[in-house]
Amino acid sequence: MNRVTLIALVVLLAGVVCSGQTASSDTAPSQAATPRATGHGAFAVKVSKTLDSSKLKEGDAVEVETAEPFKLADGTLVSKGTKLMGHVTTSKARAKRDAESELTVVFDKLNLANGKQLMVKGSVQAVFPPPDYSNPTVAVSTMSKSGGPGYQPSDIKSGSNLEVSNNTPSLMDPKAVGVHGMHGLELKDGVLTSKGKNVKLDGSMRMIVHIDIFGPPV
Repeated sequence: MNRVTLIALVVLLAGVVCSGQTASSDTAPSQAATPRATGHGAFAVKVSKTLDSSKLKEGDAVEVETAEPFKLADGTLVSKGTKLMGHVTTSKARAKRDAESELTVVFDKLNLANGKQLMVKGSVQAVFPPPDYSNPTVAVSTMSKSGGPGYQPSDIKSGSNLEVSNNTPSLMDPKAVGVHGMHGLELKDGVLTSKGKNVKLDGSMRMIVHIDIFGPPV
């Protein structure tokens, strides 16, 4: 093999190596853009500020607060009153040509102690009117990393997956779906609709929110 041929071969091999590195770097962002959920669950929240589809618009920030304390799958305690933040994706008041009004809210971040936040993907699973008694009708348990919808069994022997006190009605079961105790409002796949002129959730109303958790707190 003469010197010219050897140099050409080295250049060719260098080009192949560079091409391989470029391909790897090109594919890396697409893999990172699809994070995997590390846990999921459902819990009760309180609407702290009225949500009105006639006043909200797409992209508006939304904030609710947890109605009761609960634990994440890793044992982290989330206190009552913890802020869950999100934004509006659709908001529409019923006009003359519309059959109904509409409101969709998704949740992005859950505040934790010491200023940390948990990245989540959440949607409204159920809606309830404000409680007319001192104890909110909520059930408290522990989030699940896998398995059924939302909660790990707290009592393996009985198969129960709720920790409910004797004086707490089972109305706001974390597995509940849809609208409860109210007329004229419907919920399907996280989308709230009403035949009325607007979808309105007054402050102190309760919701069950289902979330997927992405990664550790930051």
